[in-house]
Amino acid sequence: MPALTPEKGVEGIELLPHLHEMFRDTYTLRIVTTFTELFITIAPFFLVAILVQVVLSRAFGTRILRFSGTNELVSVVLAALVGMASPLPTYVAVPIGISFLALGAPLSAVIAFVIASPLLNPSVWWFTLTQLGLKIAILRVVTTFCIATVGGILAGRLLQNPAHTPPHNPEERHRLDRPFWMEFYRSTLFLGRYFLAALLISAAVKSLVSPQWIARLMGDHAHQGIVIGMALGVPFYSCGGAAIPLIQALRDMGMSDGAVMAFFIAGPATKLETLFIYKSLLGGKPLTFYLALTFLGAYLSGLLVFMFFP
Repeated sequence: MPALTPEKGVEGIELLPHLHEMFRDTYTLRIVTTFTELFITIAPFFLVAILVQVVLSRAFGTRILRFSGTNELVSVVLAALVGMASPLPTYVAVPIGISFLALGAPLSAVIAFVIASPLLNPSVWWFTLTQLGLKIAILRVVTTFCIATVGGILAGRLLQNPAHTPPHNPEERHRLDRPFWMEFYRSTLFLGRYFLAALLISAAVKSLVSPQWIARLMGDHAHQGIVIGMALGVPFYSCGGAAIPLIQALRDMGMSDGAVMAFFIAGPATKLETLFIYKSLLGGKPLTFYLALTFLGAYLSGLLVFMFFP
């Protein structure tokens, strides 16, 4: 192989230092540097979270779980726990949950399941644990469980069974028929675009926004911070783990844990996928009930966390 000369390749080798010098002390370089650091730090955990999701999703499959109708409270509690443990995407989990009605499950248990499932799943919980710590991970479990069980009990008193129960989504059958590596690859491509977008937003926030401003806006004032956290959840909660880098950046800059919890409850509740599934399969009244419950739950959970778990 011929040695490199000034005419052969040296320019390419020196390109990166040249670009670094060109963008020295600029916001562009700061954002790129922060993005790279975040990617190197977080990406391995994100890939493991996807792996966990695919493994559990294939193990869970489309199995129907029977919730006993003899004790409604037990059914609601069990349904909430199963909803949090379900690794299935919302478009699959909600139709499966509604199909429990045909097996004699009480509506309260079904609603508890379909409330809990979009809010939390094992891979999102693990990613939360590794990036945000044990306290936030436990609080996500507790708040999701409380909202799902209270919502299930209230739904059993206020709502009526839907006119029809949908069949299982055929897309889930296709997912299970794919080879494991193909499902992992497809999931990585699908979730990865949201993850990279979240990293870019996080890098921009850390590079351009003052930590003191974040602390004043979402740290010191409980009500203001919680409402802003809920509002941020609407546009920025694209999918489970992808939103965590943004929250990690904001939390490091002074966002209160109460605002963090409000974000993690309001965000999944307002995803277009969730809203469409609820409206299509349950109707307008259950959708209104779901949104009112989750927004109230987000605010109260954020307030309690702010007061007792600062």
